[in-house]
Amino acid sequence: MIAQKNRLKKADFERIFRNGNKFYNQYCNIRYLSNGLGYCRFAVIVSNKISKKATDRNKIRRRIKAVIVENLSNFSKDFDIVITVLPALSNLDYVNLKENLLNLLKKRQLLV
Repeated sequence: MIAQKNRLKKADFERIFRNGNKFYNQYCNIRYLSNGLGYCRFAVIVSNKISKKATDRNKIRRRIKAVIVENLSNFSKDFDIVITVLPALSNLDYVNLKENLLNLLKKRQLLV
């Protein structure tokens, strides 16, 4: 589970979606914005378009959060990051999901 201080609040979403940088691949969209807090905060969005079953959406969300927690100390400081899952990600197993997400974050220097 992501620590409370590393979770984004609903009030921060609008600021990130309006002013943040974004990049994506076939599996997910990532939006990020500097926060000046000295630590990163995260949110994961998995919509009903991915799966109508809440259990499937929660499984994807848990897997992404596990990757984040495992690599929390490797993230560059001072970023708010929102990860939006695209439908193709539901077909990946955990190892491929982890590899893909970490490579995507490294390309934008969000992960050291």
